[in-house]
Amino acid sequence: MLIGTQIGLFLLGISGSIYAALTPANSMMNWYSNDDAFFYYQVARNVIEGHGFTFDGINLTNGYHPLWMLVCIAVFWLSRFHLLLPLRVLILVSGLLNGLTGVLLFRLLRRYLHTYAAVLGALVWMLLPSIFDVFTAKGLETPLSSFFTVLLLYKAVPMLERNATPKIRDYLIFGILSALTALSRLDNVFLVGAVGVFVVFRIKRIRRLVIYDLVAVLIASILAWVIRFGTEPTFQNSYSVYPLMLTSMAILPLVLYFCGFYSGRITEKKGGVLIRFGIAAAISSALVYGVLMLLRVFGFDLLISRRLILMVLGLSLGFIAIIRLFYKLQVNVDTKTPFTSFLGWIRKDIPLIIRNGVLYSLPIIVLMGGYMLLNLKVFGTASPVSGQVKHWWGTLDGTVYKKNDTLLSLLGLEPGSGNSPWSLITTIIGDAAIFLRNLFGVDSTNLPLRLFLVLMFVFFILMVYLLSRRDGYLARKSFALLIPAVIIGCFLQITYYAVSGYGHSRSWYWVAESMVLVLLGAVFSSKVFETVRRFTKQNWPGYLLLLGTIGFLFFLHTRYLVNRHPYSVSAEEQITYISQVRALENETPEGALIGMTGGGETAYFIENRTIVNLDGLINSSGYFEALKAGTADQFLADMGLDFVFGNSYMLLESDPYRMIFEDRLIALKYIAGPDNFMLYDYIISP
Repeated sequence: MLIGTQIGLFLLGISGSIYAALTPANSMMNWYSNDDAFFYYQVARNVIEGHGFTFDGINLTNGYHPLWMLVCIAVFWLSRFHLLLPLRVLILVSGLLNGLTGVLLFRLLRRYLHTYAAVLGALVWMLLPSIFDVFTAKGLETPLSSFFTVLLLYKAVPMLERNATPKIRDYLIFGILSALTALSRLDNVFLVGAVGVFVVFRIKRIRRLVIYDLVAVLIASILAWVIRFGTEPTFQNSYSVYPLMLTSMAILPLVLYFCGFYSGRITEKKGGVLIRFGIAAAISSALVYGVLMLLRVFGFDLLISRRLILMVLGLSLGFIAIIRLFYKLQVNVDTKTPFTSFLGWIRKDIPLIIRNGVLYSLPIIVLMGGYMLLNLKVFGTASPVSGQVKHWWGTLDGTVYKKNDTLLSLLGLEPGSGNSPWSLITTIIGDAAIFLRNLFGVDSTNLPLRLFLVLMFVFFILMVYLLSRRDGYLARKSFALLIPAVIIGCFLQITYYAVSGYGHSRSWYWVAESMVLVLLGAVFSSKVFETVRRFTKQNWPGYLLLLGTIGFLFFLHTRYLVNRHPYSVSAEEQITYISQVRALENETPEGALIGMTGGGETAYFIENRTIVNLDGLINSSGYFEALKAGTADQFLADMGLDFVFGNSYMLLESDPYRMIFEDRLIALKYIAGPDNFMLYDYIISP
């Protein structure tokens, strides 16, 4: 039965990819809705042809995630026979990874949850259009990243079970999987780090009171930001509430612990408690401010406001004091001082933790360190140049690659865009807010911000309440699945992008965030299925509920596929996907060097011409240095660039291109197509 279930899940997971791969070319190409995917493919073709890791055949580049590039090299060997053949095969590869991820997710969930909930969780990940479109389609590294994310959890959770005694081999294998997870998508390093800490330190539970305090700090951080700056557009996206929030959440509970607020003591007079609160406030303020200033010293562009820090910690301690009034501190009274308990823990557990940490870290250091050293040797930079370019964009003022932020974008709560980390749930709540507003007011599609924030707050508090109920079911199941570790990894990832001024995050970055929501959904659905079984004393009501949900998911998935990849394409639309490429060929001579911002798909399909990437994402570290130094115009002139093809506003009005192309471009012809770009002649000596 279980084998049949897994086979059925796998077949459902790959069915959509099989269909899309077999559709006519113009329909099949809708799978590749992002130009970045073709960066991989063109580099892979050049590797196969013996030119090395280069996009344009001239400049060596490392602007990609390494494991997906290896997959692409294997697949795009087929490009020797026909350019569309590897594209169809890669769709099947993505579907294969989607099916395997679903099976692994089912096996992970079934270990702790109701079987029906495990089936449902796997199917939601594999079939729900809002997940499938971002994390399976597009032709990017996300199917591989999703697979390794689930595989990492699948290996980690048994190591923390009550009677588990992991061996040396287990930690080494876990370390290898962690390294592969990071290499599948490099910002998975935050997820890997968080899960690794839980496994190495054997963290099997977190006290309910600590959870309440962390929630208090989170709410206080957002509330303080609103009080200080309001809800209207405020700063450029190099500033965010996340750095201060995460720093406070890390420091304040530690200070409270050493000040005795988790010892369970209840005999102290109010004056003594207030003094300890004051000490905790002073120490926390100094540490939070010091950490943020240290990050600024190391080059992170942070908003540091003393008033905001004091407001956050003041509100946090106020909320924490209220929690202490209602929390039953008589339970689990600890007669030891915090320092005595801490020193005892160090003497007892630290030697084993160090051993396990070394075993876990060794494969990561070898694989990740080897990757970085190889990059430094071959490409002149240890990390992918694409990430460095996007961080640099965050320092520019007049660029199209970043935007003014609202409170929602600062919090990562924007609904509908797909670019925010939590859009999988915020989109649903945003739609609910619009529906409620329209039910009692003027019909409009604009998001009612205050109502949305209220609904988000209610949803968040409801989740915290349900997960912290004393029956412990939801909390125990969530902890067994390492959901708290994944959430911490998510917060670290989001904070990293915030503190580093990252200027161009995209929807497919947020695999872990979406996985958290699917895991939580599976935990809640497991409770529902068990409750239905308990009240009805029958299996069939739950089975019918499962079948109905599966049918609805399959309907949504099928509708998405048919609309996205129609099986019938009219004769005049058969080659629409390359119409602009062919028009560009007609306007340029063979052998021409053509500069483009992006240009992945054009580079892949154009014949007897070379596309040079201008934004730097898939160009060399030397070109990136020229961009920063303001000498990119000379860099391109030395290459012998002939033409520039792109959006006129971006090239002539926005940074950094207006500085590069000032007095160097002569408009030749507007070329109609999906992008409606202008072709320019590039003047080497203005």
